[in-house]
Amino acid sequence: MRGLVDGLVDLGGRRPWFVILSAVMILGACWNYARHLQVRSDVLELLPRESPGFQAFERRIERVGGRATIVILAESPDRAANEHLIDALHEKIETSDVRPMISSIEAGTKDVKKFFEANKWLYATVDDLEEADAKLDQQIAIKSGMVEDLEDKPASESALGMDSFKEKFEKKAKEKDDFPTGYFASPDGTQIAMRIFTTTSGMGGGNDEQLFARIRQLTEEVKPTSFHPDMKVGFGGDIPNAEAEKESLVHEAMIATLIAAALILGGVVWFYGSPWALVLVGFPPLFGVGCAYAFATYHYGYVNASGAFLGAIILGNGVNYPIVLYSRYKEFRARGMSPEVARRDAVWNAFRAELVGATVASIAYGSLTVTRFRGFSQFGVIGFVGMFLVWISMIPCLPALIVIIERLEERGPKWLRERPAALGNDESRGPVARFVGNFTEARPRLIVGVAMAITVITCIKLPSFIRDPWEYDFDKLGSQNARKRGAFVVSGKADKILSGRMNLAGSLVLADHVDQVPMVKQRILENDAADPKGAMIEGVTTVNDFLPGNAELQKKKLAVLDRLRERITPRVLASLSEEEQEKIKTMIPPESLRELTPVDLPGMLKDRFSEKNGTVGTVFYVRYKPEISRNDGHNMLRMSSTLDGVRLPDGTQVDTASRATIFAEMIRSMERDGPLATGVAFLAVAIVVIAATSSLRGAFAVLLSLVLGVVWMLGSAALFGERLNFLNFIALPITFGIGSEYPFNIFDRSRLLGGDVTRAVKLHLGAVALCSYTTTIGYGSLLFADNQALRSFGRLAIGGEIACFLVAIFFLPSLLHLIGAHTINRPKKLDMTKGAHDDHGGEPAPSKAA
Repeated sequence: MRGLVDGLVDLGGRRPWFVILSAVMILGACWNYARHLQVRSDVLELLPRESPGFQAFERRIERVGGRATIVILAESPDRAANEHLIDALHEKIETSDVRPMISSIEAGTKDVKKFFEANKWLYATVDDLEEADAKLDQQIAIKSGMVEDLEDKPASESALGMDSFKEKFEKKAKEKDDFPTGYFASPDGTQIAMRIFTTTSGMGGGNDEQLFARIRQLTEEVKPTSFHPDMKVGFGGDIPNAEAEKESLVHEAMIATLIAAALILGGVVWFYGSPWALVLVGFPPLFGVGCAYAFATYHYGYVNASGAFLGAIILGNGVNYPIVLYSRYKEFRARGMSPEVARRDAVWNAFRAELVGATVASIAYGSLTVTRFRGFSQFGVIGFVGMFLVWISMIPCLPALIVIIERLEERGPKWLRERPAALGNDESRGPVARFVGNFTEARPRLIVGVAMAITVITCIKLPSFIRDPWEYDFDKLGSQNARKRGAFVVSGKADKILSGRMNLAGSLVLADHVDQVPMVKQRILENDAADPKGAMIEGVTTVNDFLPGNAELQKKKLAVLDRLRERITPRVLASLSEEEQEKIKTMIPPESLRELTPVDLPGMLKDRFSEKNGTVGTVFYVRYKPEISRNDGHNMLRMSSTLDGVRLPDGTQVDTASRATIFAEMIRSMERDGPLATGVAFLAVAIVVIAATSSLRGAFAVLLSLVLGVVWMLGSAALFGERLNFLNFIALPITFGIGSEYPFNIFDRSRLLGGDVTRAVKLHLGAVALCSYTTTIGYGSLLFADNQALRSFGRLAIGGEIACFLVAIFFLPSLLHLIGAHTINRPKKLDMTKGAHDDHGGEPAPSKAA
């Protein structure tokens, strides 16, 4: 292994331009290829494809389409102008090339209004019809004089007493229509909406983006301001909202990565005192990020919400390896080694610690791949590839860059030259490192005692947190500012307009056959009534609710209507005034009245209850009580329990997946896969640490430091009310990598120094501190995100980073002093230029070339 590593280092030293240009070409190709990577922010992209809930929901999509919406909102002071624009847009889209991607277009209720007006008699109750028939019979008798001899003769009424029934029948019919003008308009007409139901799922990217872009183009082509100078057109609904979330996510990911890169590289420049350090330390992680995203483009074609900020995280974590290696090189140069020997021996001296660091980091990411929850597994795979390639690329590239930059420094101005590395008389790398090293040696019991006290305090709320650590308030997981502007604002305006009886709000549920719907409905209501926390369902809407009754009831109505029609003969009409005749004629039931079925409903209503193959009636909607929050995960679990997998009396199980199924599946997946990923990560890291330390005391010290760091992180989260979610959970296994990498670096350096813990701290604290700074900045970039789940990821990860850093530089050295993990044998300072040999425990002896 030593020969292979030395060979790669020597290749970089002999042919540095070849190595770097080859790496730059690969990096350029990767970044260019990664330009095609899509970001999908839909929650569906987080769920395991093999889960029953996900598969049931996909089958639902196959049968009824995605039903994702695009809402177009026309706003101007002129009602007529708004109506004309909506009509023009409707016609334009109806005849466009995107019509095959559209399930239905709802531009108004004119057809619905016409349908209910034509069939208003059927929507009257049987009692009202019987009463109208009796009243008509009575009034005709009075008009004809047949009841003249009765002592209590009823009074003759205008229009045969039908005026009140006309009003009643029309009112009954209008109950189905909330929009008297035939448009989805606000009361003052200044806002009119048009709703498009698409065949897509609304998960962002691909067809959704193409369709929405084309809709916007078609809207521009009709020139909205030509209808009114103040005309404004806005877009809302599922697809525009998803795009707004995605644009916000992508924009923030880019800004966050740039900010993280600037702060990370600025810190590197300050630490090393030279801008050249930017290239030296920054190139390997940029290489890893580019290759990771290229891999994601090839393997997945997209990243979900958790992967959008992965570049900043890899950058923050991956920069640790070149920092440690370059710091080791600078130290060896300060001790008098020649550049060639310092490069070779620095790589090999740091190889063990770097290999362990890369291994535990890769394990931390890789542990997420054992889960089925794609929000974890995809992040883990991409992160694993990125971190591994950072380490691999560093071995040949960093020595090559050192050679190139040292040559350029010789020819460049003095102000561009890096300041020479220097060590203190005690070989410390600065006053802070000197203080920490001396303090941990002088006061180990005090430091360990304080660490234990902090552990006790952070454990106060930890048991209850561990029992149920998950965030159930979905309002705390989505974007915040994005929901206050653009598509979300338009969606809010449209919802107010469309929130009438014709708006079928609630969970869309799908039965296998039409005849199952009544039984499925009954079983859902029974499940809801049996909910120990109380009923949630306000009602269930089926296609039959828009019919004038079942077949038997309609036949009764038609029989009464036939009698009404037969009573109004030409002779009866002739006995009335012209005004009365006109009124009565509008009350004569047309002979075309017949029994209505779901297929007779107007298109707008029928489409809402139809499958893609034309089957009508298998779709129905479950409406929840107003006080039931759809953003409460506990309610989602209850809804899923009520709706999913309904079993009929004959044993048939109906695939009744809904949106609640998806959110409930996400919660269950996290509850199932979270402990699995955590256990795998800890076990794998523990095995690596035990194998790498070759010392039970050393392994104990490193693993105890890891446990303390994690306990402090979770305990602090519990104390400050932080909860785990589908994104920030990832910080937990990643912290296992950091929590073992930092203490192992200190421990391994002390091993190489013959057990001199104090000297190891003085030499290595600066590099560990810079590593922690860059990692914290990488996580800190997430705090700029509008997405609240990502911000919580940043907060939790930063807490874990700070905890692990403090444990590594204070607790671990103190513990090593107490338990005596090594036998300390401090050597005298050696003159490395004269061929000094092994520095008592593994520090590099100069190569023969020295």
